[in-house]
Amino acid sequence: MSRRRLSGIILLIFSGILLAITRQENIAFSIAAFLLGLLLVVLTSEPVIKGFKGFSEYTGLSEYMVGVISSLASNLPETILAIFMAFSPHLREVTILTIMLTSAFNGLLLGILVIMLTYGGGSIEVPKEALEQDVEIMRITISFSVIILGTGLILNIFHGDPYLPWEVPVFLLLSYISYLYFMSRKSRKTAKVLETRSKRWLYPLLLGIIGILVSAELISSASEYFVHTLNLHVVIAATLIAFAGSVPEHGLAIIGARKGHIELGVSNLISGVVQSIMLVFPIIALIVPVYLDGYVLYQFLAIAATLWIVKKAIVDDGKLTVDEGVSILIAHLLGIILFDELSWLI
Repeated sequence: MSRRRLSGIILLIFSGILLAITRQENIAFSIAAFLLGLLLVVLTSEPVIKGFKGFSEYTGLSEYMVGVISSLASNLPETILAIFMAFSPHLREVTILTIMLTSAFNGLLLGILVIMLTYGGGSIEVPKEALEQDVEIMRITISFSVIILGTGLILNIFHGDPYLPWEVPVFLLLSYISYLYFMSRKSRKTAKVLETRSKRWLYPLLLGIIGILVSAELISSASEYFVHTLNLHVVIAATLIAFAGSVPEHGLAIIGARKGHIELGVSNLISGVVQSIMLVFPIIALIVPVYLDGYVLYQFLAIAATLWIVKKAIVDDGKLTVDEGVSILIAHLLGIILFDELSWLI
C-alpha cells in the first residue's frame, strides 16, 4: 500500500474522530457522518487484511484461526455500542434485537460471499479445522438457541414473567471461551525460523482496527439519529442499526476474499454469526435482564434454523457451492423480512 493512500486513510480517520467529538443532532451532520463511515470501511479493509495475514504468519496461527480473530475485532465496535445502549432503559429492547439481527446479517453476507466466489463454477474448500471446530460450535449455538426458545415459551405460558435466567449467559460465555481455547491449540502451523519473522503487520493492523472503530461509531450514531427522528418501530430500528453495524464491519471479509484470502473471509463471517449469540448477547444479558418476548423468541428460532442450513452445507462434503450459497442467502433474507413483518402484528 502506497504512503499516499495511507496518509489519506489517516486523514479520514482524524476527520471521523473530529466528527464523533463534535457530534451534532441534525440531518446534514448525520448524513455526512454516515457517508464518511462507509468510506472508511472501504479504505481501511485492505490494511486490516494485510495486518491479520501478517499476524497469522508471525504467530504461526492458521489463516482460518486469524479469520476468527478478525471477526472478534470486527464485533468489538458492536459490543461497545451495545453496552452503552443497554444502560439506556429506552434502548434495551432495541439493543437485544440488534445483536441478534447482526447474526442474521452476517449469515446474509456469508451467502453473498459464497455466491460471489463460486458463481462461475467451482467451490470453496472448507479447511479441516473448520469441520472439527466451527461445526461443533455451530451445533452448540443451535442447541442453546432451541433450549432458550423452549424456556421462553414455557415461561410465557406458565409463568407470565419470561425473563432469561442468569445461568444462560454464563454457560454461553463458558462454551465460547472453551471453543476459542481448544481451536487456538489445534491451529498452530509448523514453526518457522524466528529470525525471519517481521512485525510489519502491526502498523496496518492497528490502523485498520482504528478505522473500523471510528467508522462503526459514525455509522451507528448516525443510524440512531435517523431512527430517533423518524420514530421508527423497535423492530425496524433494530434492523437498521444491525445492518449499519454488521455490514460495514464484516464487509471487509468479502473484500478480503476477493483479494484471495478466502479462508479468512469465510471464517470471519461464520464466526460473526456465532459470536453475536455466544459472545455479545451473553455479555449484554449479564448487564441487563433480557425479556423473552415474541421478537426475541422468533430470533432464536430463526438463528437455529438458518445456522443448521449453514452447518449442513459444510458437513455434507466439506465444500460450499453456489447452490448452497443461494440457500444460505435466501434463508437469512426470509428470516429478516418475516421478522420485520412481525412488527406490524405484535
